[in-house]
Parts: sequence; structure tokens; C-alpha cells
Amino acid sequence: MLRNLIRIYQEAHVPFFAAALAYYALLSLMPLLLLLVGVFGFLLSGNPTLRAEVFQGLEELTLALFPARPELAADLLSFLTRSAFPLTLGSGLLLLWSGSNFFAALSYALGLVFGRPFGLRHRLLGLLMPPLLALSLILLSLLGLAWGFLLRFLPPEGRALLGSLEALLPLLAAFLLFLLTYALFQSPRALKDLLPLSAGAGVATLLFEGARFLPKLLPRSQYELLYGPLAGFVLALLGLYLVLYALLLGAVVAQSLRG
Repeated sequence: MLRNLIRIYQEAHVPFFAAALAYYALLSLMPLLLLLVGVFGFLLSGNPTLRAEVFQGLEELTLALFPARPELAADLLSFLTRSAFPLTLGSGLLLLWSGSNFFAALSYALGLVFGRPFGLRHRLLGLLMPPLLALSLILLSLLGLAWGFLLRFLPPEGRALLGSLEALLPLLAAFLLFLLTYALFQSPRALKDLLPLSAGAGVATLLFEGARFLPKLLPRSQYELLYGPLAGFVLALLGLYLVLYALLLGAVVAQSLRG
């Protein structure tokens, strides 16, 4: 099994694909900034008080940076309010396209691990993954709200019991997400296929949990001394690399157990 694991790890080029997908994921999120700008333009259009406060802040900023262009603040505010709808629609479509390309690339990497050639099925999964991921985040948010609502109305004994179980919820959510991802690309039809996928999801979950402690081990202040304003970009890239490495390594473990 160990020999099989090393062979699959080398053939799938796990560190290479983890690094490439980390860059791809971070660049795929760039249209999200334009989407947030478009949503902010909608908020400005429907709230005159907020628009006046934003205009005052923009005016002070533009006068400090561009004293020869005092009209720049008004032009920028007009652009935000007039272009809110096309900017939101265009950036949303661009985000969907870039996200689907990232998941298609992830499908290709997982296909190498599981020995399945990249085809139309993987491309369709890449198109479906962004809305499925968004739906999962919405469901997790609703679950968190329901959990907090439940804790408010329980007696102290039950609240203490559920509070101790609350630490296990992120682990369970990560395990189910990894298992669902592997199952989508591997299509298990029997218990003998599900058990190796569960073992791989467990390994990926443990690695993911270890990556969550990275900010405590690497203080951002030290990175800011080295990279300046790019420190957030570097830390986000490193975090994405570790998460994707955990995902691919869990798939390698699952495939080696199946073989």
C-alpha cells in the first residue's frame, strides 16, 4: 500500500498541482472584488445618507491625492451608482466563469489521482461546483444561526453539552466536504469504495485542521516586515496551497487504499 501511495503521489504531481491550483484559485477570486463594488453601488443608489457620507470621504481622499482634480470624487461616485447593475452582472458572470475553470482544473488533478481521464463529465462538474459551493456556504450559515438560536433556549446543562460538541462541527463539515468532493469524481457504488474515500477524507480533514493553526505559528507582523502590503496575498496563497495539498493528498490515500 505504501509503494502504491508513493507511485500515485509521484504520477499525480501533487505538490505541483497544489501550487498551481492555489495561484489559480486566488486569481479566480479577483472578479469578486468587482462584484462587491457593484453591490456597493446598489447600496449607494438606495441610501442618500450613505451616499453623502461616502462622497465626503472620497472628496477628502481625492483632494489629498489629486489636488488638481477636485471633481474626481463626484465622477467616481457617479460611476458607482450608474454602473452598479452592469458591473454586478458582468462581474458575477466573470466570477462564475473563472470559478468553473478553477474547478475544471481541480477535476483534472483529481482525475490524475483517481486514474480517470479528463472529459465532459469533469467539465460539467467544474461548471456545477461554484453554485454548489455557494449553496453549501449558505446552508452552513443557516445551520450556524440555528445552532446559536438553539443554544439560547436550552438549560445550562444542555448548553454546556452542546458547547463541547461545537468544536467538532468544523471537523465534521470539512470531512463531509472532502468526502463529497471525492465521491463526485470517483462515483462510489459499493461500501468497499466508500471506505477508502472516507479514509482519504479523514486524512485530508486532519491536515486541514493543522493548516488552521498556521496564523498562530506565522504572525502576520513578521510577514508585513518582509512583504509589506503584499503580506495578506502571501498568507492567503500559502493557506490555499496547504488546503489544496490536503485535498489532493487525501485523494492519493483513498486511491492507494482502493488499489
